Amino acid sequence: MIRKRKFKSVIQKLRRIVGPQNVLTAAEELYCYSRDSSSFSAMPDIVVRPHDVRQVARIVKLANRSLIPITPRGAGTNLTGAAIPLRGGIVVDLSGMNRILEIDRTNLRTIVEPGVVHADLERELAKYRLFWPPDPASTDACTIGGVLAESGGGMRALKYGTARDWVLGLEVVLPNGKLIRTGSQTLKCASGFDLTRLFTRSEGMLGIIVKAVLKLRPLPESLIRITGTYDELESAGSTVGKIFEAGIVPTIMEILDKPTIEAVNKFLKLKLPEANALIILDIDGTEEECEKLAKKVEAVMVEMGAKNVRRAATAKEMEDLYSARKAAFPALCQLKPTILIEDITVPVSELSSMLKRIQELSRKYGVLIATLGHVGDGNLHPNICTDDSNPEEWRRAMKCFREICESAIELGGTISGEHGIGIAKAALLEEEYGREAVKVMRDIKRVLDPNNIMNPGKMGLGA
Repeated sequence: MIRKRKFKSVIQKLRRIVGPQNVLTAAEELYCYSRDSSSFSAMPDIVVRPHDVRQVARIVKLANRSLIPITPRGAGTNLTGAAIPLRGGIVVDLSGMNRILEIDRTNLRTIVEPGVVHADLERELAKYRLFWPPDPASTDACTIGGVLAESGGGMRALKYGTARDWVLGLEVVLPNGKLIRTGSQTLKCASGFDLTRLFTRSEGMLGIIVKAVLKLRPLPESLIRITGTYDELESAGSTVGKIFEAGIVPTIMEILDKPTIEAVNKFLKLKLPEANALIILDIDGTEEECEKLAKKVEAVMVEMGAKNVRRAATAKEMEDLYSARKAAFPALCQLKPTILIEDITVPVSELSSMLKRIQELSRKYGVLIATLGHVGDGNLHPNICTDDSNPEEWRRAMKCFREICESAIELGGTISGEHGIGIAKAALLEEEYGREAVKVMRDIKRVLDPNNIMNPGKMGLGA
């Protein structure tokens, strides 16, 4: 928190940097920045809305000199509390830095500011028959800076990887206010330490991303979407490895369990086949490649016990299936007031075991768990549907939440595939990586941010 005698002086200086209209101090304005898409909340003292790199650098330099905490923020779609101003201070709202600076078809790259909305970039790139592969479910709201800070993935991560695989270089304002460039604008770079990957997935704790050079790909010629239902959730999980063994890597491979299917059908007025599991799978490439691979996939799915294996026949049917997966989270909010959104990833060989473990934990703690996720890369979202106004139910839900994470670690997995650590999983980071590895992370944080002003209290790496 900012001391009262310092507050007026800081406000005056910030107004000179960004203009009075871009410094927010009214309680009702600050409240809008006290939450993200998690269940956590904390009020900032000030919100500042910069519109260029120079302004960001001056804000950070002022904050560092005055020992004021800073929380970088895009659209606030984060699910683990990473955008919460846990220690008060200044929230730096980057949504005004929203220009697409360059689209280069020859070099397959685009240069963007951090406040560019993901869906806006997708639409603009499509005009050039290009795309940026990461596709988070919050595409209509999330900003590129936030996607990079969390190394977001989405459905296409199975074939194309996550955000860290599609960023060539960054411009970052460090906690001391200095600007550095990382990586390059070339498709290959092997000079120096890989600082680009260090800042990608750093959750705004090491600096503020103010510009990004992103790697692009041409849109595929053709796409076939296939669905299949399963009587057993574990059989659906086992299908993934069998498809890989057949030499096929689909573009997406999603799973929805029965509670999720029922919620989505009600929410979107769809008629998805109600079964214990539904797999949605895409194959992309040339028309000839897609047809050949789709037939192989269908044969494997049938072999693994899938029923109602079919291809989407129309553009609307394809879009309905995509919408069903992306609308799963809001659909589940109809079931209970609070949804604890898990984000664990296990090796593909352990998917069936993890799915079985989730069902066992649901029964053990007496909580409803609706599971969906990017089953193709082992990334599951077991959503614990609960009520945080009921202390006993909430206690059981939180115990279940932790045990799901511990089960993922036990099976050789991770506590976060794409949502990050933030506040929600800070206590579990050492359990996954061990004390020495987390000490190295703290040391890196201390070297870059000795005053601990940059998004303090996240990941358990700083007070």
